[in-house]
Amino acid sequence: MSKDRAAPFSRKHRRYWIPVTGGMILLGVVNLSLGFCSYKAPEEPQRIELRVGKDAAVDGANTLGASELPADVMRAFAIKYPHVLPAGVLQSGANYVIAFPPGLEHHHATFDGSGAFVSDD
Repeated sequence: MSKDRAAPFSRKHRRYWIPVTGGMILLGVVNLSLGFCSYKAPEEPQRIELRVGKDAAVDGANTLGASELPADVMRAFAIKYPHVLPAGVLQSGANYVIAFPPGLEHHHATFDGSGAFVSDD
């Protein structure tokens, strides 16, 4: 079978590209009209609020970022509290006090330098 080498907009292909283009335009118009007819704007839009409070990590003395947390402590935290990312870390002597994001039942968890759990509140 030989390959068709005719130009895409030649007289030979005109019978195809005109109906195909018209069909795509018609489908686009139908989609737009359905979208405009069926869309209902919410009556009371909800605002997205950013909550920054005392539980948020603040740069200061003895504070660390989550990336600066020792691997053993981070591993122990991830095992004890799965699916929770630390909001901040405060180094208190040999212990690490990890702050939870706002809205969770716990606020802080304390681990020692080897990753052993000390307490939570």
